[in-house]
Amino acid sequence: MRDVQLRYFYTVANEGSIRKAAEKLNVAASALSRRITQIEEDLGVPLFERHARGLRLTDAGRIYYDHARQTLLNEEWAVGEIEAIKDLRRGQIRLYCVEGTIGSILTDAIAAFRPGSPGVKIFVNRAGSTGVVRAVAADEVDLGLALDPPLHRDVMVLEEVPAPLYAVHSPDFDFPHAAPELADLADYPVAIPPDSSYGLRDLIDRVVRQRADIQLQVPLHCDSIFGLTGFALSGQGVSILPKCSFVNELDDGRLLAKPLQDPPLRDAHLTLMARRHRTLPPVTRRFGDILAEHLREAAT
Repeated sequence: MRDVQLRYFYTVANEGSIRKAAEKLNVAASALSRRITQIEEDLGVPLFERHARGLRLTDAGRIYYDHARQTLLNEEWAVGEIEAIKDLRRGQIRLYCVEGTIGSILTDAIAAFRPGSPGVKIFVNRAGSTGVVRAVAADEVDLGLALDPPLHRDVMVLEEVPAPLYAVHSPDFDFPHAAPELADLADYPVAIPPDSSYGLRDLIDRVVRQRADIQLQVPLHCDSIFGLTGFALSGQGVSILPKCSFVNELDDGRLLAKPLQDPPLRDAHLTLMARRHRTLPPVTRRFGDILAEHLREAAT
């Protein structure tokens, strides 16, 4: 009963709204509101400040939130251990990743994992590298996969493989450079992500800061790998991408790729990560091992 109350409280705190939390928990808002009131009465302190725009944790509420999160994580770990006894056939895995890994590395890893664990539910969300790190550090996900993510004290690296960046264009687009530097792209239309919360854009910005003479022509700022790849496929110009983002188009000859020589772009990495000091359930560890193997294969 207490764990149910903790989950209700935790969901309300995360959503900041009784109505939104009730929808997520599939319970009546009135029943959920009574549950929260009962918890506050049991503890003898208010856990939320009520405002017109929603609920905000009090100081006591923040303490109880940390307790609820840790208790629910411990419960998840225990359930994961029990599922391990059942041949790793049930459970769930939550993953945040950069979009470029979804169509190749991640899809292949899921295909290799599922025959041995057909009842496991996998939840995948797309985010920029900064968003992936934040989700991992906040215990919102089990695993994160990002391109050159920023360092965070609460995040540990499980696997890291080279993922150099390429100047990518269609065979019909005239781009004669075999091994270009970023400065060589200045005379061509270029498509890049919109801001430095994306690992790809952060790497590009590092080079631009080092080389004040680089002035890129950027007619397209796009937060989708499909959009960046489409820009190159349509012959409009050059996109800057890691190979995992366009491996199929490269294999069938629809795109050409030239390795960029600037050190930040040449030395980029894909990083698989989890929250530091967190014990992952066995089923998640198994998937992480498979994903790490596919990362290594993609880097060869």
